[in-house]
Amino acid sequence: MLSDEFIVAVERTFSLKGFDLNVEFPDVETWDEAIFLTKSLISEKSVNYVSYHHTFKVEFLLENGNLISLSFKPQMGDFYGQGY
Repeated sequence: MLSDEFIVAVERTFSLKGFDLNVEFPDVETWDEAIFLTKSLISEKSVNYVSYHHTFKVEFLLENGNLISLSFKPQMGDFYGQGY
């Protein structure tokens, strides 16, 4: 479950010049939820973005110059929630 603070921070990147957001998620489900929410808000608010990159990091460079960076970094010895 994403926090209200995260949602507010994403929305601030749409309106505040110079407000970049860089968040690292320890589990893939929350990371995926953050990407879905960000894409939904971009669509809902009709925000344009210049570029989009996807590896274990998704970055949206918004037309106002702000950057939203959402990355997934598994914990040591853990990948997709499964220890090995």
